[in-house]
Formats: sequence, C-alpha cells, structure tokens
Amino acid sequence: MTDTLLRQWVMLRQIPRHPRKITVRALRAQLLEQGYGVTERTIQRDLLRLSGALFGLLLDDRSRPHGWSWDRRAAQLDIPGMEPQTALAFKLAEHFSGQLMAPATLNALAPYFQRAGAVLADMESPVSAWPEKIHTVTRGQTLLAPAIDPIILETVYDALFNDRQFRARYHRRYDDSVQDYVIHPLGIVFRDGVVYLICMRDGREGVVQMALHRMRSAKLLAAPAERPVDFDLQRYVEDGGLDFRMGWQPLHLELLLDPATAVHLGETPLSDDQRMIEAADGRMRLQATVADTAQVRWWLLGLGDQVEVIAPAALRDDIADRLGRALGQYRGPRAS
Repeated sequence: MTDTLLRQWVMLRQIPRHPRKITVRALRAQLLEQGYGVTERTIQRDLLRLSGALFGLLLDDRSRPHGWSWDRRAAQLDIPGMEPQTALAFKLAEHFSGQLMAPATLNALAPYFQRAGAVLADMESPVSAWPEKIHTVTRGQTLLAPAIDPIILETVYDALFNDRQFRARYHRRYDDSVQDYVIHPLGIVFRDGVVYLICMRDGREGVVQMALHRMRSAKLLAAPAERPVDFDLQRYVEDGGLDFRMGWQPLHLELLLDPATAVHLGETPLSDDQRMIEAADGRMRLQATVADTAQVRWWLLGLGDQVEVIAPAALRDDIADRLGRALGQYRGPRAS
C-alpha cells in the first residue's frame, strides 16, 4: 500500500497543468527512471481512479496519443500543507508583483495564490489581515494605466523569456504613423503605469524603448533575438535611458533649495556625490552630478518656487524661459 501511494504521488507530480499534457507512455518512462516498474495499463487505471472530484485530472481523448493534465483551476496539492507565513508571502507577491510577471508565470502561480487566499481566510489570526495593512503610493500624480492587448502582452513576454524575435505593428507617438518592425527584445521596464519594452529593431542601430500599449499586433518568430554583448538593463535605466536624454555629458547641478525641500533631498539624494551646505540667505545650496535628461527639467519645473537653478547657466536659462512663458499664460486673459 505504501509503495502504491508513493508511486501515485510521484506520478501526479509529473502531470502538467492544462493546456500542456503528458501521455501514459511518457509517465511510465518517468516512473521507471525513479525506480517504479509498472505497466501502462496500471498507470491508466490509477489515473482513472484519481481523476474524480478529489484530483482535478483531465483526459484529452480527442487526439492521438491521449494525454493527461491537471485542470487549470485545480487546487495546488502540497504536502506538507502551506504554512501561514508562506501563504502570506504568496499573497504579497500577487499584490505587489503580479503586474511584473509574464502571463504564463501568473497562470502557473494562480493555484498557489488561490491556496494562499484560502489558508489566510481560514485563520483566526492578525496574520490573515496583513495584506490589507500594506499599500504603496507614488509621489507623482496618479494616472490610469493604459490598456494593453493581453495577446500582445503574452507574445512579448514569450519572446523575451525565450530570447526570440517577434514582428510587431506599432503606432508611433511622435508622427502618429503605424509601422511594422522585427523586434529583438532585451528587457521590460514598468514606469508610472506604463510598460516599456527595451529592444532593438531590425535594420536600425541602437537600443530603443517601445510602449506596449501602442503595439497593434505581435507575432512570435522562430529566429533567435540578437543582444548586444555589453547590454545591461539596470545600467541602461540608471544612465537615464528612459528619461529622454538631452545630451550624453552629465549635468553638474547647483541649486538653491527651500529648507523643507532640502530635508527631503537630504534623505533621498539626487546622486552619490550630492553635497549640501547652508547659503547666506537661509536656503540650502545643493551640488550633484546627474544625467542630462528631460526628466530633470520636468522635476525642476515641478518644484516651482522651492528651487532656483544656479548652474549650469544653460539649464538656468532654459528653466527661466519656461517659467516665464508659463507666467505669461496666467497674466493674459483667462480662456473662456
């Protein structure tokens, strides 16, 4: 009886979740490798016995050879059972990292998420309410995330996961045209609700970014994706790859800051070399080296009268010009 139970447990672990499947012959080969000598007839009989309400097993008898799989909605079978702390970890991963995962990964983890929810719901403990006690917010204005075609999203993730090219139709923002590209995916970056694909495009040099919600179609190709030998996604982001580069020379910023703003930047510096000293007028003088990007300019404009740009002179003139034009709009007649 014990040998039968162990053999059936090993067999159940070899069966994939729908839509993948495995044949009885393949199951027998797996069992033989692990020391269980058994006939295909015995395996078939076990599967039919175990495919009742307790185990969500499915038989695909519409194709040859027949194949077995776990129902997509079947509960995850774990021995020992899921511990409360493990359940909590799965629920937090689902809540905070769900959007970062590929659709195939989410599908594979769905039974664990469901089981984790059931474990926490059955608990009479403060731990069960832990996911409701944690939330994340952004400092900027909250924007609704643009819709992405789920089929396109799955294709892109599949191409990225397997290092394969894909063909995409893309609606370009800057000239409103629709173009077809063969794409070599390099990475995915999430920023303010927008999902960006970092990639190369056939026939064009350099690494670019493409917003997935602007893709109109995507088809996976068999050819392997090309990847620059020296490409590093983290370095690409840290060097301002998503911040709309204005130039490749760094900016040596010198700012005069309102004291309250200076406290915030003292806790969350602009750069590793940031320095701050008190100025004669009571404001704080900040010096830091940053990438020359449009993002820096948007950030400075957003601070309004809390900051004065001292250097570089070209940046000071640019910010002053933008603020002057903005002020001119408010001093003119109000639009009806």
